[in-house]
Amino acid sequence: MGIDVIFVNKRVFDGFFLSIRCVSIVYLLSYHGQVYAFDVTIRPSVSTQEIYSDNINLSQSGNEEGAFVTEVSPSVSVNGRSARSTLNLNYKMQNLYNAGGNDAIKTANQLQYNSHNTFIPNRLFLDSHSSLSQQNINISRIANDNISGSGNSTNVSTFGMSPYWTPHFGNYANGNLRLNFDTVTTDAGSSSNNSSSSSLNTISDTVNLAEIIQLNSGIEFQRVKWSLSHNNTENYRLDGNNVKFQNSDAIVRTYLNTHFNVFVRGGYSKNSFQSATNTNKNGISYTFGGQWKPSQYYSIEVGGGNNSYVTVAISPMQRLNWVTTFRKNSIGLNSGETWQTALNYKTRQSTWSLTHDNDTTTVQELLLQQQIFTVQDSFGNAIIDPVTNEAVQRAINLPTLTDEVITRKNWNFSVSYNTGKSTIGANAYNEDRVFQLSGSNQKVRGINATWNWRFASRTSAYLRPGWQQTDGVATSLLAADSNNHRFDLAIGLNRSITNQLNGRLEFRHVNQVSGNNINTNDYLENRATASLFMRY
Repeated sequence: MGIDVIFVNKRVFDGFFLSIRCVSIVYLLSYHGQVYAFDVTIRPSVSTQEIYSDNINLSQSGNEEGAFVTEVSPSVSVNGRSARSTLNLNYKMQNLYNAGGNDAIKTANQLQYNSHNTFIPNRLFLDSHSSLSQQNINISRIANDNISGSGNSTNVSTFGMSPYWTPHFGNYANGNLRLNFDTVTTDAGSSSNNSSSSSLNTISDTVNLAEIIQLNSGIEFQRVKWSLSHNNTENYRLDGNNVKFQNSDAIVRTYLNTHFNVFVRGGYSKNSFQSATNTNKNGISYTFGGQWKPSQYYSIEVGGGNNSYVTVAISPMQRLNWVTTFRKNSIGLNSGETWQTALNYKTRQSTWSLTHDNDTTTVQELLLQQQIFTVQDSFGNAIIDPVTNEAVQRAINLPTLTDEVITRKNWNFSVSYNTGKSTIGANAYNEDRVFQLSGSNQKVRGINATWNWRFASRTSAYLRPGWQQTDGVATSLLAADSNNHRFDLAIGLNRSITNQLNGRLEFRHVNQVSGNNINTNDYLENRATASLFMRY
């Protein structure tokens, strides 16, 4: 029997212990000299699974190989709270036997941690976060988890600290000064793993530094209000080109009466990154305009200049809120014509949301935002939301892990409905991506749905279909296929055996088809899983 630990890469292995050391330092600093009681709840648990896959390596038709995989995964959840601090930590050691059908033992660490600490009430604070996960390297052959042996995954570790100060200058001004320090480490092909690494085909280990300064007028200013802001973010990459985003903004607003005000806004953008497109424009921006708010339910704001926009806000009832902005910018990121919208509506039994946005980001920033664990109920089941199907699961719609700067246009629609015994949810998304370095385009669209039916006091059934399509990859450096379709269906049964023990049976079907007669990434997998979850 072989032993194969997933964290064989020294940098990622060191990143795991670096995260633990940094977390410890945060709390030594936070609680030194404090006499406040800190209530801690520690909930250890263990899950066991027996899994059968008829295509353990996600191979093409004719090359399928079936295998049983055994999983034993101890985990712990830690929640702490005091008058000045909160802590939330989830950790899972996933131990797999015969994962990928190679008769070996593999161990993967998964961690999600965040904390908030108050050093001086209403003045000085410290936030921190860390994560450990496994992610798909690219979107050519997507695997949901660590069970299969597709060879398309990498370990990712992140850590971040963010001290901030909120000074108050009498009744004249209120400020917010924040420093962000974040690290992203992977074993996806930096210099220690890939001698031919480049800024196009690998992702670099990265340190992100950011300074954010905000200053707003205080209550002494009634008819004239003002605000200043400055945001400077720099990404230092081990093997790739550094990236810098910098933006400053100032606005003065004069209230003529309770329904109408006028404003003048000025800004300065200085962004630095390699780009084959023309969406970033550095320089000075200016806008003049006004806002009309005839009632608390409606408002419209119009600004003209080299950066112009129109914003319409509608809130005809307490349960409905809708804000839409159209912009035509000559300066800054995402120049040209863009628009954003956010619609939220709630009823007694349902919640509806529709959003559209434009942004410029990096893959490292997306990895920092990833939620590794979803919320779980008392039996260890993920509380299903429209986006995530499982408690620990790889994101299937992340871009290929490269050092690209990405301009995105996002649509997202979600709805959830509760009938008492049933919970129904759906999420549809569409994302257009432009990779600034290569100039390639990519479109990802998909829909996920969930239905959970509690038909007995201790027993429930669930159904989770999902579909995703990826189009328009122009270079083989990002993915091999120009068109991929992926269908995923899970159906299962949950049973609360005792107050501490829960059982689950699940059948899952996954089918991925590559377009343009490129079938190297086609696969079909059927999987049956029997699980037991024990919480102590």
